[in-house]
Amino acid sequence: MVFGTTHKVRSHRLGRRRKKGGNRMVVAPWIVITLVCVVVASGLTWGFVALMRSGCSGPIYRVSVAAAPSLAGTLQDAAQAWEATGPEASTGQCIGAEIREVGAAEASRAISGDWDEVSLGKRPIAWVPDSQAWASWLASNETTAGYVNSDPLVLGQAASVLAVPSSKAAELGWEGAPPTWADVLAAAQEGTITLAAANPRTSTEGLVAMLNATGDGSGTFAPEAMDTWKAAIGSTALADSAGEQLAAYIDAPDPARVVTALDYQVEDFNRDNAPADPLVAVTPSDSRVSAVATYLVLGGGWVSESDAAIAEAFGGYLEGEVGSGGFEDTELAPVDDPAAALAQTTPEVVGEAVRTWQVGREDLHVLFLVDRSSTTNGETVAYNGEDLTAGDAAVQTAIATVRAMESTYRVGMWEYGVGAGEDVPYREVSGLTELSEDGRGNLETDLYDVSDNSYEGGSPLYDTLVAASEFMNGQAADGALSVIVVLTNASQDEVSAGSAEATAEQLAGPTVVYTVGFGETDPANLTTLAEATGGAYIDAPEEGDVLAAIGG
Repeated sequence: MVFGTTHKVRSHRLGRRRKKGGNRMVVAPWIVITLVCVVVASGLTWGFVALMRSGCSGPIYRVSVAAAPSLAGTLQDAAQAWEATGPEASTGQCIGAEIREVGAAEASRAISGDWDEVSLGKRPIAWVPDSQAWASWLASNETTAGYVNSDPLVLGQAASVLAVPSSKAAELGWEGAPPTWADVLAAAQEGTITLAAANPRTSTEGLVAMLNATGDGSGTFAPEAMDTWKAAIGSTALADSAGEQLAAYIDAPDPARVVTALDYQVEDFNRDNAPADPLVAVTPSDSRVSAVATYLVLGGGWVSESDAAIAEAFGGYLEGEVGSGGFEDTELAPVDDPAAALAQTTPEVVGEAVRTWQVGREDLHVLFLVDRSSTTNGETVAYNGEDLTAGDAAVQTAIATVRAMESTYRVGMWEYGVGAGEDVPYREVSGLTELSEDGRGNLETDLYDVSDNSYEGGSPLYDTLVAASEFMNGQAADGALSVIVVLTNASQDEVSAGSAEATAEQLAGPTVVYTVGFGETDPANLTTLAEATGGAYIDAPEEGDVLAAIGG
């Protein structure tokens, strides 16, 4: 068995959706009294049995489990049911599992990098992605290969499909005779359909669709097929998720628009929106990769033996539920052959496909350094048709840049000024955060908040920049451009030791610096600092962002 132990448990439904309420019935009082007595007696009996059965005592120690949003509710139900059985550690302490909802794409990046406990909760001991392809991607990297359990538990699967308007599916004859992926890509290139793909770096539906479209039908990657895939989807059709593409279909129905999706997403869309031209889930005939949901106990250095043992115990409970049919999720179909399902993706194939996809699509890791010294409030500049202080214009420029960035980018912010930190003239406001919907919103809020801060004295740019460069060099990752963006109207730094030239000599490493000057600033020093790293000085825009200027 996957986790070494088979658990015999009674079946119970773990579906995500629950209906509440219903018709009210008038019930005779004597029936109510009788039922209450039975329920109370039953409750006392159940409580006595549970007490006798459970040997643990004290508070429950729970390990963190990161689960994809579509599975988090079902896993939470399972965790509660498991805890009701009174599981205990060898020490006699009560144990359990805390389920945290984390998107599979976001989790795969955070597990391999800096896990943000503020937004994502405790670093996970176990992981439940909605597709094993994400675990294969993590395992494809030599550094993170050991993080992934080589023997995961298969929970179920969702089919990778194309959401095709019914009228177009009938016109093309795709309902009765599904096309091959080559047929689909040819139709897109000919203009017969518009292939609206989800980003494989941000969505499960996008990742499995790309793996199917670029495979050779025998489980290996075909590089030439990636060129065809990229040409077929173009650059304008890409979105972060199928949800965005499906929402666009509601806003502007287009019978030629075909969306990469998972089967349950099409079902949910039709039920929730009742479109005049319903969508049909079409599975290309040569598709071999589905979204196989798995439970994995992680093996990173943060995972202790005791925590891993608890996660394994929860996995054993899940295994028993899956085997008995008790694990039911409305968005997953059962898997008859778990070994074959896991073999749909391998680290070698997923790694090669994703890396080939990334060619020409470099991610950005950006750290904004926002000057909040007193000089930023002493000058007025024009931005977006308004007269703002230089400091407020800098904040607005940063916000506009964040809004223009892709969701796979990671962005952080420091503010600087004399006394900003306890022993240093800068303060981390936001660590590097992936621009998910919540991440982007939180960062914008932080940027607005720093506009209320002002520090008396000069602008300590040099000391701040050296510290920021060391920080970003330590965060550098393959496939990502590491950038620092300085936003200031100060021409001189009379606070830090040394000069612009001496500071420039300390800015070694892969991180590139761009300096954005507002108002009457003298760009000489800012140019020296930026060009030493391969970056550039940028005159502050009167509206909009600076994304294009910094490599986006």
